[in-house]
Amino acid sequence: MKKIASIINFVRSVEPRDENNGRTYLLPTLREELELCKAYGWRSTLLFQYDALIEREYRALAAEYGDAVETGLWLEVVGPQARDAGLLWRGEYVWDWREGVNYLSTYPMEERRRLLDTAFGRYYEFYGTYPKVVGCWSLDSGSVAYLKEKYDITAVCICKEQFGTDYTTLWGGVYNGGYYPSKKNLLCPANSKSQQIDVPVFRMLGPDPIYQYDMGLGEPDRAQSVCTLEPVYAEGGGSETWVEWYLCENYNDKCLSHAYAQFGQENSFGWEAIKNGLPMQFRLLNDKAKAGEIEIMTLGEAGEWYRKSYALTAPVAMCTDSDWKKQGYRSVWYASRFYRANLLSQNGRLWLRDLQLFDDNYPSECADAGSANPETGSFNLPVTDGFRFSKNGIRAGIWFETDAPIKKDAPLVSEARGEDAIHAEQGPFTVDFLPEKIVCTLPEAGAVLRFRFADLPWIPYREATEKTLKMAFRGFGEREYPYALTLSRGRFIRDETGLFISPENGTVVMETGRDPRA
Repeated sequence: MKKIASIINFVRSVEPRDENNGRTYLLPTLREELELCKAYGWRSTLLFQYDALIEREYRALAAEYGDAVETGLWLEVVGPQARDAGLLWRGEYVWDWREGVNYLSTYPMEERRRLLDTAFGRYYEFYGTYPKVVGCWSLDSGSVAYLKEKYDITAVCICKEQFGTDYTTLWGGVYNGGYYPSKKNLLCPANSKSQQIDVPVFRMLGPDPIYQYDMGLGEPDRAQSVCTLEPVYAEGGGSETWVEWYLCENYNDKCLSHAYAQFGQENSFGWEAIKNGLPMQFRLLNDKAKAGEIEIMTLGEAGEWYRKSYALTAPVAMCTDSDWKKQGYRSVWYASRFYRANLLSQNGRLWLRDLQLFDDNYPSECADAGSANPETGSFNLPVTDGFRFSKNGIRAGIWFETDAPIKKDAPLVSEARGEDAIHAEQGPFTVDFLPEKIVCTLPEAGAVLRFRFADLPWIPYREATEKTLKMAFRGFGEREYPYALTLSRGRFIRDETGLFISPENGTVVMETGRDPRA
């Protein structure tokens, strides 16, 4: 078990939304961030966007801190990069965050490679070596596979789970931590070595394990707001109460293979917006680091550790035993290379808020030809989706129902079982998350697992037989991908009362490790 904190600052030299294009504060913000790391003696990762990479003053500033700074590339596309690659820049500004022109996935694969070679070539010009670490809000598997093969990159970081925020959707992946992506879909962990890109991907920003997922609940067509470790947010990384809670819950002893969080902030926000939150976070982080509870690692060091420790994606968990808003929630996030799930509890109610299958045959919507949709989207295969399937007062999920009275004071209790499993229980119900299956016990008479979902066009359920639930999923595109969930214990029933699973001798076993293709 490794508990990792990576300080990653990604850097722009332009800010079109500022009347001075950011010239007065972008570079000073970066200096303040690097000085803060220096004060604690921590190594950090600095990812240059191309516009900052080609500015001498940004490289000179990074050089002042020597080996304390690991440099790499932030892979949002900008005007100078496109022009240096011999391509037409489609943006209005040097860096244009709108309409997807800043994402590699909106370019044909041949153009993506030219853009990447241009960035890596300029980096080599300045440093005499190629960068080993890269990041971006959204990346595609084709680009990452290319960078691994040609430049042997060590680690990648991408955005947290979010729906529609800043034109970016990443939905259904490993909720927090690292994994090896599949060759067809960067958000999907590879099920097998043959389908794996051998470079670990880490999720950024430290999302709230209880409240981030539900932001905008019942409004799945709207972009989500944010509750993360980012120091600019008052309900999140800017609150000392929240940060103390997050450090306690994220880095407890139930994380299985590892716990991970990225600290730092893009310089676009400016030092004034983060000068209170970031030093506060570092003070609290330092207490944990000095006590030996957390290890500070650069992105590259985290990637090297992961590659040396695991040949395939290792199970990871995030078990939350308290609720900073004191609304009675407890949560268990679990992911293996076959699926991710979230078990949520509130005041005696228990439900699987989310269950997504990982199928490394399922291709990303970032096709080789480039996505025509300005909103970049990456998905996995939902069995239940508490955010996207909720609307009109219906809170979607797979709910534990019983005819017996519900004890509202019965808490959800969880514990690690070995290196790859989480056991959770609440009242008469237990759930065991194992790498290739989920085992639920429902000992009460009349107890079932009931699917709740709103009447929405993207609900995937097509046919339920006794042992198989057949589904078909469509993300932002038009194509549907067929898949299925199989039971080895219990049976699916679909009748006039809805869709539910009836246990067999008090047990339901979902075979999440089987090939989900229908």
